[in-house]
Amino acid sequence: MKIIGIALSDEYTDISLVKEEYTYRFPTLLSRERQENRFYIGEEAYKKNLDGGVILVDKLLSLFKKKGSATLAEKCYDAGELLAIFLEQLLIEGENRIKGKEIPEEDGKDVLVLSVRDAEPEVMHSLKALLNKTFSDRYEIRLVSHAESFAHYILRQEKKLYNRLVGMFEFSSQVLYYYEMQVSKGSKKYAISVGEAQPDALSSGILENPIGRKMTDQVLSGVTDRITKAKVYSAFFLAGKGFENTELFPEFMKKLLRGRRVCVESFLFSIGALEYGKLIGKGEEEEYLLLCDTRISHEISIKVSQKEREFPLYLAHAGDSWLEERKDVYLLLDNQDYIDFQVHKLSGSARAKQYRMSLKEFPKRERRCTKVSLHTRFWGNETAVIKLTDLGFGELWKGTYQSIEESIPLGKE
Repeated sequence: MKIIGIALSDEYTDISLVKEEYTYRFPTLLSRERQENRFYIGEEAYKKNLDGGVILVDKLLSLFKKKGSATLAEKCYDAGELLAIFLEQLLIEGENRIKGKEIPEEDGKDVLVLSVRDAEPEVMHSLKALLNKTFSDRYEIRLVSHAESFAHYILRQEKKLYNRLVGMFEFSSQVLYYYEMQVSKGSKKYAISVGEAQPDALSSGILENPIGRKMTDQVLSGVTDRITKAKVYSAFFLAGKGFENTELFPEFMKKLLRGRRVCVESFLFSIGALEYGKLIGKGEEEEYLLLCDTRISHEISIKVSQKEREFPLYLAHAGDSWLEERKDVYLLLDNQDYIDFQVHKLSGSARAKQYRMSLKEFPKRERRCTKVSLHTRFWGNETAVIKLTDLGFGELWKGTYQSIEESIPLGKE
């Protein structure tokens, strides 16, 4: 069983292999030699660029989001190609780092989990397609957000660290983010993990001089006062390159440590991705059902009958990843021109909402003579998209293969 967790950002990319100790950081840089089709990543790409023998490209994730391209050695590469090359080289470099180390052999599937900060639906679907195209012949693929990686990391720790609210700051040269996770106290075992960018302008680049460090310390202290006020934490975590040396922020640390257990793990997101990969590899699930920006927080079902017995048929369960492909469901309409959908939020009111989808556009046929396929997909965790296609019934009632598609709003977690 080979498990790999990767946390990708424009600034740097972390890769965790096998276990937490084997985690490495690479600047998200890719270069190609001018004369040969040879690529370099990270610090080596930067050094080669200083020598002038290569062409360098950075901010690969942003370039991918913009569907951009770059010309290297007179060849134009689209952003997907460049990102795929970077990730391939990252795996090679990671494997080289652990050569000669004692790696235990375990039975299970090979899994690659990639974590990115924001769960923008269009970007996430495009990333998932790229990962499947590049790596699905070698690994089972999972794509998660930093908020989900955070949850997987925390749930691997001792329970006393998450018996109440858990908070975390992520600080890099690009952003200051606050995350928190809360586990349920009742019989339903679920964990809610959320993240939010902070408006305060910070950059780890200004830490090079005393004035910049002092200003950053003041800003972090102010953010801490605002966010942690009246909240009781089991623990607080610090992640990201900006927190590699917490001695630079004495006032901030003094406030954060007041009555709280504070843990620093700069590589938290790739390690969280690795831990999730271990579960997938072994065919296991989290103890707690996860609700976050890459998971659905609602149950969606329709009422069906079989052998005169009526029961709910679930199209999606709370905690499902909205990125996963879903199989079509085939239904036989029983003298009705609509389908009712029941939508129930797991962590909210016990009362379900009902949405009716009209099928009056389909041809009218005799009872139980219209078969339809029902396909469910998700646009983020706020919208379910339902597509129904008329398949007819046998030779007598041929299908038109006409489709009706409607969206069901789920709302934010």
